[in-house]
Amino acid sequence: MLTIDRLHLQLPPAFRDRAGEIARLVAEELATVPMTADLQLDRLAVPPVEISPLATDRDVARAVAASVHKGIRNETR
Repeated sequence: MLTIDRLHLQLPPAFRDRAGEIARLVAEELATVPMTADLQLDRLAVPPVEISPLATDRDVARAVAASVHKGIRNETR
């Protein structure tokens, strides 16, 4: 199970009014991430995610969740 105490998303201006829904969807996407090891991180920084201005909230959330998942996998290697 993945637990995140605080998530800081920095969104471009075009996405800011959608931030609440995107954050909710990121949490939903991360809830499906399989965790194979116990790991506690004080901080995980991931690179910016490039998204089309026409991306849906779900598209943005999936991209962010994939980046977070990749960052976690890199920490466990």
